[in-house]
Amino acid sequence: MKIKILILEDNPLIQLGYKKAFETIPDFEIVRIVSNGEEGLIVLDSEEIDVILCDLNMPRMDGFEFTKRCMSTKPKPILIVSDLVQSENTEEIFKVLNYGAVEVLPKPKIGGDISLLRLELEKKIRILAGVIVFTKKESASKLRSFQRVDTTIDFPSERKISKDTLVMIGASTGGPQAFQQIFAAVPSDFPAPIFSVQHISNGFGQGMVEWLSQICPLKLHYLTDDTEWEPGHVYFPKDDHHLVLDGTKVRLEQSEKVRGHRPSVDQLFLSLTEYQCKKTLAFLLTGMGDDGAIGLKRIKDFGGYTFAQDEASSVVYGMPRVALELGGVCSVLSLEDIVTIFKTGVY
Repeated sequence: MKIKILILEDNPLIQLGYKKAFETIPDFEIVRIVSNGEEGLIVLDSEEIDVILCDLNMPRMDGFEFTKRCMSTKPKPILIVSDLVQSENTEEIFKVLNYGAVEVLPKPKIGGDISLLRLELEKKIRILAGVIVFTKKESASKLRSFQRVDTTIDFPSERKISKDTLVMIGASTGGPQAFQQIFAAVPSDFPAPIFSVQHISNGFGQGMVEWLSQICPLKLHYLTDDTEWEPGHVYFPKDDHHLVLDGTKVRLEQSEKVRGHRPSVDQLFLSLTEYQCKKTLAFLLTGMGDDGAIGLKRIKDFGGYTFAQDEASSVVYGMPRVALELGGVCSVLSLEDIVTIFKTGVY
């Protein structure tokens, strides 16, 4: 079965580049190439589309407005491919992610030759073709689910996060949007430190932290040096560095990539001592692959409490699925329920 693709791009040379890039991929079908968002919305009314590739800077209706309208009426997985997607334009990147785009990819700076992105585009399109998206205006309560996985473990029916708790979060594709919902709900008196790893392209980490800082009442750190961690603070690693705990310090490492990732969720989770695991609340959110699954199981095995985001609310159900299959998950929750834990401090 072919993956049906709609492309929004007003530059004729880049349109041609898309055609050349995909002509040798037998299961890719370009349904239409249009030059603005108005035309894109018309195509969505008449054609079956699996994935949308969308520029941002277009006449009549730009990619921002198209994304907003598409995701509120006929939601589809949208990959933004634009020369505005650069490390110096983080405001635009996270604005369009907030409107509901799933992923972003910068156009090549060398002449805008889109065929240079062929392998990266193919990989992302195949992932997005399996993504189920929901209207941006829908209430997340429609996705509500709670599943107690390991009924042999005697956990109290209610626990509270305290200043002694260590909170860990790992995410990949769809993670920035999930972090946004979590940090918008967390109260200013949240008692525990939060250590966070998000797979993101180099150059965009600091912009993501600055974007999240606008809606989070806690102090967010884009960590550039080792430091003593504090309760009620949030820590993200510098681009291309692992984040690890070392006693009362949170450190950066630039050791080998873990299954292609630096930062790696597993590198953070596996850095905990057995004693720290007992005090840990760990969340593995949306994302492709398996990073974090091994570390999550170790935290659970040593007495910590572990959560995986459920399939319905995940943009890509990869990392949480593998963790569940490994037996590393205490509870499977919708994103809404995860947000509630951070809002109330009760789990």
